[in-house]
Order: sequence, then structure tokens, then C-alpha cells
Amino acid sequence: MTTQTNFLLLETRDTLHKWLSLTSSGLMFFFCFLNIALLDQITIGMVDGMFGALGLYFFAAAQQKKIEKWHRFALIFSLTVTTFSAFYLADLRAGSIYWLLLLPPLYCLLAGAKQGLVFTIVLSFPVLTMLFLKSATENYLPYRSVLNFVLAYFFSYAICYLYETQYAKSSLLLYKMAFQDPLTGAQNRHALKVFFDGFNKQSDNSFQTAPEETRLLILDIDHFKSVNDEFGHDVGDQVLVEIAELLQYCIPSHNVYRIGGEEFLIVLNDHSATQAFDFAESIRKSVENTVFRTHQQNIKITVSIGIAQLKKGQTFREFLRAADKNLYSAKNKGRNLVHYGSMSITEAV
Repeated sequence: MTTQTNFLLLETRDTLHKWLSLTSSGLMFFFCFLNIALLDQITIGMVDGMFGALGLYFFAAAQQKKIEKWHRFALIFSLTVTTFSAFYLADLRAGSIYWLLLLPPLYCLLAGAKQGLVFTIVLSFPVLTMLFLKSATENYLPYRSVLNFVLAYFFSYAICYLYETQYAKSSLLLYKMAFQDPLTGAQNRHALKVFFDGFNKQSDNSFQTAPEETRLLILDIDHFKSVNDEFGHDVGDQVLVEIAELLQYCIPSHNVYRIGGEEFLIVLNDHSATQAFDFAESIRKSVENTVFRTHQQNIKITVSIGIAQLKKGQTFREFLRAADKNLYSAKNKGRNLVHYGSMSITEAV
């Protein structure tokens, strides 16, 4: 869940990075021309031109979805150097100091709240020193300038920080609503579809064979209808909750999905056929040996498990068809067993 939320935040930052790269590049080229052709400030103009070209490179890379981690920090560095050099070299009356007020929000949005605060604090020391030295000395103007700038500078960061925090909370809430099963807390079919899309994208962009070793288990509770009929749907719901908790105890929760009424799916990364089979058998035994205590009722249940290998380019429906075939084989052979092709262990009830 946290991983998915972080992914959404990173995706937002990637989008901001792309369009900020293009926008800042255009502004830097504009100031490059202005400083060199009209103001005869060659040094500032050269800095603007260099970082303008760098911004175009970042935009082109983002267009091709090839954003590297260092791109974001390099963009932060270029914006910082450009604005600070303009402030340092130009007259205070030129107003270049106003651009510095944009940096704290950009730090927060591009680097995250914690790193953004560090960057904001680090930059404040040279900026405040230069502002104090550049300000006129009469009527306590240096102190007044520093005070006003500090308040505006850190207030701009605080506003962005509050937005970032609220955005994270909202993203988490939306994720739960869209991708989490409300009863068991396991991930749902929508989350599984996202996983499939991500797997195929990763496979397309990778020369490694590790994704080919991804196997998925479909687990179905045997005779679950009789549990609902005998004990009631509230007891049946509690059994589903406890099954999900048992599965999440055996493997990280983000690898557990509820895909139907009494069907669950488990993602196993980097597992050979034998390893996946052994893991599924351990799950089967754990369920069989567990007494589910709900509403003062002791219930014994079993599960049947089918295993399928996830292959590159395989669609969601194709995989489910292959996994269901093995699951139905387990059901037809007596239930309470694991089936994967020619491999099966039977403990018929």
C-alpha cells in the first residue's frame, strides 16, 4: 500500500520534472539572450544558456520515459545556481531575489519534504548573508530585509509541505478505495491488473530473465459455501479475514490479492517451479492445521491451490485461464491439494 502511494508521488514528481525542465529551459534561454545582448552580463548569460540546454536534455529524456534519479537533483542544482548567481551578480534593485522564493516549494515537490527542507535551509545561509550585505544601512534596512525574506522564504516552503503531506494522505485514501479489498485488507483485482501492466512494462525494458521466474498461486477455499450455509455469512466473512491474515503472515501483504469471493492470489518473485510448489504446499498445510475461531465456533477448512508461471506479454485473462486450469485440476482430484502441471500432492478430504 505504501509502495503504491510512493509510486503515485514519484509519478507526480516525474510529471512536474518534465514540464518544469521545459519551462525553466525556456526562461533560461530568454534570460541568456537578455543578459548577453542587452545587459552585457556575459557571465550570467552563459550560466543561463548552459542550464537552459541541460533543461532541454531533461525534457527530452522525460518524454522518452528515461528519467534517472540524478536528473531531478541536477535540475534542482541548475535552478539553484541560476537564481543565486543572478541574485549575487545583479543589483538588488533588479528584483532577482524574488526568484529565490520559488526554490523552497520546488525543493519540496521535486526532492520530497525532508530533503527539500535540507536544501531550503542550506541555501538560506548564503542568501541571507548576501541580502544583509547588499541592503542599505539606514533605518535598520538590512535587518528588516532579512526578516521579511526569511518569513516569505520559509512560509513558501511550509505551504508546499502542507500540500505535499495532504496529497500523500489523499493518495493513500484513494489507493485503499481503488486497490484494496474492504473486507480482508488484501489487494483487489484492480491492483492485480496494475501489477500485470507493470510486469510487462518491466519485461519490455529489461534484459534480465528474473521476471520469467515469477509465479502466481491461486488459492480457493474448499466447500466455502457450506461454511456460509452452516454458520452464516458473518462467520464466512471472518474466515476470509483470517485466511488473508494467515497469507500475509507468510508473505508480504503487497503480494496477496483477493480476486473473488473465496479466491486469493499470491505473487512469488524469483521462485523456481519446485520452490513455488513447496511454498504452496506449506500454505496448504498451514490452513489445514489452523483452527478458525469465529463467534465461539471452531471451524476447520482446507484449500486447493493452482500454480501458473507468469510469462512476458501474457495478458491478465490468459494468466487466469492457465492458473484456473491448474486450480480446477486440484479441485477435481479431491481438493486440499496443490497442482502445478505434472506436480501435485494430494491430501484429499
